Amino acid sequence: MDNPLLNMEDAQTRLEAWRDRTVDFASQTETASRALQELKATGADDNGVAQVTVDASGALAGIKLSSRVKRQDPQDTEAVIIEAYRVARVNLAKAAAEIIAETVGTDTPTGRALLASFTTGQAPEGT
Repeated sequence: MDNPLLNMEDAQTRLEAWRDRTVDFASQTETASRALQELKATGADDNGVAQVTVDASGALAGIKLSSRVKRQDPQDTEAVIIEAYRVARVNLAKAAAEIIAETVGTDTPTGRALLASFTTGQAPEGT
């Protein structure tokens, strides 16, 4: 039998290699999922008045304000909190991209879907 598709040993070898790749990718996906679920990121405004932490879903997880907020208008405080929140969301996306690149890769369909969920602000399924 010269046809490798009909050779049972070759077919078995290819099947085992496919299974091994699938098991490896499932393990990498699980590792990515766990790391992404635990992910938090922090951002601050340019003047260091507000520091905001977001969780993996991008939801607000904490705010720290400097004593300078006592000397500024409430509208200014609001603006620095929003700025810090935006920076935290950007930092979250960057941190997620690093995790994805190190595990499933950003060039895989799974990696692209996970990455898109962080850049659009939607939490990935299961996180």
